[in-house]
Amino acid sequence: MKPSPDGVVERVRAFIENTFDGQYEIYDIIMKSVSRRLFLQVFIDKPDGVQIGDCEKVSRSLSRMLDEEDLIHRRYFLEVSSPGAERILKREVDYQRQIGKLVRWVLRSEPDPARRVFKARLHEYSPSRVVVLTDEGPREFQPSDVEEARAVLEFPRKIQG
Repeated sequence: MKPSPDGVVERVRAFIENTFDGQYEIYDIIMKSVSRRLFLQVFIDKPDGVQIGDCEKVSRSLSRMLDEEDLIHRRYFLEVSSPGAERILKREVDYQRQIGKLVRWVLRSEPDPARRVFKARLHEYSPSRVVVLTDEGPREFQPSDVEEARAVLEFPRKIQG
């Protein structure tokens, strides 16, 4: 009996957690079909960032396990990568790591379009409250008001001399 997509995702999650014993955090696992091709995307993370060698190591181990256990009964493409520098903030740890950094916010309950989408520094995050620092001053809202929060890649400014 072939496992459901959810069963495959949970087996992949358990394999990575057990095999790499806390070396990597699982940001997301997506199994999707695009134009009759099956894609298994695994996004790993760690506090000091993911390097290409990390992706290769997880990909090799995971590919071997998937073949040995014959979890996917058709041709598929496996991709192991980092969620990227401009990642969507999904987990509490993602928000905590962005404190003091610039984030692009989209709020679902804000009727004013100019205030619905904006960039601001994350100042404080808890499951019950978000405080950001905007050019106009601090702004506070509930995490449930956030439709999307995405890290913004900042480049150091060149000092002219």
